[in-house]
Amino acid sequence: MPTEIELKLRLPPAATARLQRNPLLKSLSISNSVTRKLYSIYYDTPDFALRRNGIALRLRREGKQWVQTIKGGGSAAAGLHQRDESEAPVLKARPDFTKISDPQLIKLISTASLREQLHPVFTTVFNRHTRILRLPDGGEAEFCLDRGTIVAGDISTPICEIELELESGSPLPLFQLAQDLLHDIPLRLENVSKAERGYVLASGSGSPPLKAQPVQLAAEMSVSEAFKAITWNCLGHLHSNEAGMLDGSDIEYLHQMRVALRRQRSALSIFSRVFSKTAFLPIAQELKWLAGQFGPARDWDVFVKETFAAVYPAFPNHQGMVALRGKCERLRRHHNDTARKAIESRHYTELMLKLGAWLCTESWLAQPDLAASDNPAGRSDVPVREFAGTLLAHRHRQLKKYGKKLESLSVPELHALRIVAKKQRYAAEFFAGFFPHKESTKRYIQSLSTLQDILGAMNDTAVVERLLSEVSITRDESGEHEAAGIIRGWSASLALIKKQELNAAWKHFHKNDPFW
Repeated sequence: MPTEIELKLRLPPAATARLQRNPLLKSLSISNSVTRKLYSIYYDTPDFALRRNGIALRLRREGKQWVQTIKGGGSAAAGLHQRDESEAPVLKARPDFTKISDPQLIKLISTASLREQLHPVFTTVFNRHTRILRLPDGGEAEFCLDRGTIVAGDISTPICEIELELESGSPLPLFQLAQDLLHDIPLRLENVSKAERGYVLASGSGSPPLKAQPVQLAAEMSVSEAFKAITWNCLGHLHSNEAGMLDGSDIEYLHQMRVALRRQRSALSIFSRVFSKTAFLPIAQELKWLAGQFGPARDWDVFVKETFAAVYPAFPNHQGMVALRGKCERLRRHHNDTARKAIESRHYTELMLKLGAWLCTESWLAQPDLAASDNPAGRSDVPVREFAGTLLAHRHRQLKKYGKKLESLSVPELHALRIVAKKQRYAAEFFAGFFPHKESTKRYIQSLSTLQDILGAMNDTAVVERLLSEVSITRDESGEHEAAGIIRGWSASLALIKKQELNAAWKHFHKNDPFW
């Protein structure tokens, strides 16, 4: 199927008139704006079989004609959606299976029972204002402003969004145009398609928190291409959890966004061995800002929802414990609100658009790190698999050095070990697809994950102490001071237990041969 590439952005309904009058948009237009009313019906089975396979099947009425559209696969990150798409005219508002040519889709819907179960799940109806833009690089894009509604049964939600669909050229001007429009219009990245929003309405639930997916790397890739693939993967991980995090219903969404950000920062660290650190510095600084918004919220989530929640049932009638929990919960909500405001800010939108544009320009290629030219792990001309193997071997040796003095490591040294283990785990996950021994790769990564979890639990004692110092604890008969002491004692005892587990986990890691 052909690939559709489009940048999707949300905007408030009140800003649509100002957008259509925007001078830049007018200067790029090479056609008059055309308005059409589009009515679409999305089909699936009662158990959403197509959705589970990443497919959207749509029948859209355009004038008197019906068009069947099938979308599937692809990705969405930084507002840029890349999907496989096929379209064909049909006679009625019913799926026409003779118009489907993709072999995988044909196989999926080959059973008569599945075809019989297909029924309308939700509809969209909106006005689309369309014009063609000539981009600065000579390429063209279709600009669409959509306003309307998604309807599933008795429930509906509004649509007000821009789609910049690339017709020819590079995606770079799409990001640049969005950045320019952002100066005048309060835009937000839209990483969720109309189909996904419709499914949320129809099912009553959104996507669960999503963990990182394997990076699709090919042996013939250059080091730069591998870096781009890893970065897009990290951004996809970040943005796939964004809607759930803003909803605030599950702390795991924020956790996964923070993991995605850590993976991205780790990727910058890895590839700064090849390309100039100067080329990565502006993005690294921006990501550090975002990490600073996520960190306190995640620390308080873990403290209240995990650490405090584990201790509290043993002291249900302790007056100080009840009072302290209330104060900690208020601080947790405050820091979560701060993290959500950061994601909803113009700064965040601008950062993601800049990052998308930066990936398109590949400006780091013009700034190689000459100091790294004599280091095989720091040369961009080596095969990417060789680069990966050299890097993994170097970090593996770093880890082994800690093992020689594991029993005597201080708290700061244990924290440093945790950071090295975490970076090695991310690198191993990034490059795992290059190496054929899947089982040994899986065991190695799992042993690193276990080490990371144990060391993280040991570090929580210092985190608990820091967080409790932020609470205004009453030192009178309320018992809050005693409650804080109980929490500290529980955390310290858990750290001792984890320290005993560390030796066994290290021996297990040591037994795993490198897979590269």
